[in-house]
Amino acid sequence: MENKIFVSNAFSLSMLTNLPANIRVREVSLEDVKEFLKENSFISAVGHQATADVMSRLLGIQIPFNRIQVTLKEGDVLIVFQLMTRLEEGKILSEQELSQLQFKFLVVVNDVPVRVYVGNKKSK
Repeated sequence: MENKIFVSNAFSLSMLTNLPANIRVREVSLEDVKEFLKENSFISAVGHQATADVMSRLLGIQIPFNRIQVTLKEGDVLIVFQLMTRLEEGKILSEQELSQLQFKFLVVVNDVPVRVYVGNKKSK
């Protein structure tokens, strides 16, 4: 089975299918994301139209609004457009408001399962 690439405006631990899991997260540049997405097919999971519009403009490719539930299996990759400020509860921003906020792009990879040791007990 081929690994999937998702593009989203959020990451949640509920996206992981198997626990324990080993996830890797790192910041990547806008240019690296542009190049990566132009060379690979991806599934958009961007849940707000204004965010999809801003991401499309920044990346120079169409990022569709697509409010879906993401499930990250082993080896899947998630590109996250992460705002660097916490919004008021229920606040929906316009494209203009979004464009004025600081953001980062992060890559989240669901890696091979690992054994986790907490205290003296071992868990698989």
